[in-house]
Amino acid sequence: MLAFAIPAKHWLWTGALTPGTRRVVADRPLHPARYEIIDGFHTGIVEADLPEGTVVVTISAGMPERFGTAYVVLAEVLQHVHEHEAQDLLDPAEATLRLHERLKQQAGLDCVSRRFRYPNGHAMKKGELRVRGGWHAVVTDTTARQVWLRAATTAEILAGGGVVPEAPVGQDLIAAIRAEVAETAAEEADTPAAA
Repeated sequence: MLAFAIPAKHWLWTGALTPGTRRVVADRPLHPARYEIIDGFHTGIVEADLPEGTVVVTISAGMPERFGTAYVVLAEVLQHVHEHEAQDLLDPAEATLRLHERLKQQAGLDCVSRRFRYPNGHAMKKGELRVRGGWHAVVTDTTARQVWLRAATTAEILAGGGVVPEAPVGQDLIAAIRAEVAETAAEEADTPAAA
């Protein structure tokens, strides 16, 4: 049985994905077993049998909302995770597809050709495959100072000799979250305390 101390102004729920948008939402409430005053704050103590890797969500108490902050159970503690990590834990089958969509969005690409300006010119040629911001782009048209790009499909990337990234899932994702937590803790330990 795990026990989590949650400020009374928050409620703890198990996490689930919405059927349509696949967003992480509150599913089933985890009610506090008791309340205590910890460091001067009214705190709910939630006791539950949750296996490692379980996604939980905190929402504001008394608010009719479904979206909140996602956490994952790691070694008897709750570790904050990004929504995409929570989505990948809840639905590993679509993890790689979500990763590809995030990379395309970060690169400013989609399936429609978009114009990008290069004031100093460029050396791109129509039809070639280029890496832009973590995802491959197909050059669909060019002028002396402009290029039209669209996101490459996975088939085009593989045909061009590129590598299509795969999202970590299951224990690999949990290990990646642990490594990120350890790295952050090491950075905080190396940072001198403010006087």
